[in-house]
Amino acid sequence: MRHANHTKTRAYIRHLCSLGFPSESIMPSILRATREIVGADFAHFIWADEHFEIAKVYSECPAAYATLPAYERLRRGEVARLIGDFSDWMTLSRDFRNSSTVDQALSRSQFYDEVLAPCHARHFIHVVARQGKRGWGSMILVRESRGRQFSDTEHHAVDALGEHIGHAIRCPLQTQGPFSDSSRSGILIVDWNGRILHQSDSTRRLLLESTDSTREHGCSKPILAPALRDLVMRLKYTSSRENSRPAVTEISNRWGRFVWRAYPLDSDSGCALHCQHQEPVMLQMLTGAHIAGLSDRQQLIASRLACGATYRQVAAEIRTKESTVTDSVREIYLKLDVHGIDALNERLRIVYRTAQIHM
Repeated sequence: MRHANHTKTRAYIRHLCSLGFPSESIMPSILRATREIVGADFAHFIWADEHFEIAKVYSECPAAYATLPAYERLRRGEVARLIGDFSDWMTLSRDFRNSSTVDQALSRSQFYDEVLAPCHARHFIHVVARQGKRGWGSMILVRESRGRQFSDTEHHAVDALGEHIGHAIRCPLQTQGPFSDSSRSGILIVDWNGRILHQSDSTRRLLLESTDSTREHGCSKPILAPALRDLVMRLKYTSSRENSRPAVTEISNRWGRFVWRAYPLDSDSGCALHCQHQEPVMLQMLTGAHIAGLSDRQQLIASRLACGATYRQVAAEIRTKESTVTDSVREIYLKLDVHGIDALNERLRIVYRTAQIHM
């Protein structure tokens, strides 16, 4: 990626971190954008609690959740000697940046065999999400075994983002607004007692997030959470022609909104549960504006207007004159070949959805 695009992407990440949404709901977008800057294959983020311990986890690699128990077992021994312990990073008592500094020892370690290899990971760089005198999370950008090592220059290109991500973790406003479907969905198969018979890695991640149980380090249970077991029972009663509520439920939490629907299988062995993840519309509009190539300020203006803000409200937010917003809107319309707010909204949605399909 060219340096000019790096600048736009860093600006986009700063915008994400200033939206005031819970950090969990914007983290997938932050990781995708940060990967663009350094050319990583996938990324993880680990949140810290008040005691500098692991609170919850998000990974773009579903297989990583299964390795977390091994990481917990190894982290204070071999891992601590090689790269430092998670609590060391959060207390800022040890600053680990780039796995290239310990590559040979790492490749011969139990940590590589049990944590990295199952995810096809080899090289990684680390950024602490920090605010004040401590860290509040750990962003790990990974290249697979076929990739080259990260350079210190690449680490430097993303390290300053740690302060913005730290702000997003510590200063959410908890006002997400309306939601719309994201690209993430999945299906799992359960019996009528709520016992999970089959699930993909991506569905396991959605299940952990919708039940807000990623703090359990990826150890998903074989039995559904009560809210989803209730969904299964509703479908069972409906199938037996008894009065029941529709077999659909919405779960909203800091990870976003999850719409679960139950469908009967051809046999009477159980049912299929489909989960559709939803994101705040503002997040999607900002992402669409970034992908469409709008400038730093144009991204802010376009996304807020597309979500219903007035010119006056936008001008107040970015601390400029209303006439300046009007001039910027003309440039945005010209660049995107649209005329009017409705057309702008639709254009940003199309750009966002198209990018999700090809991601």
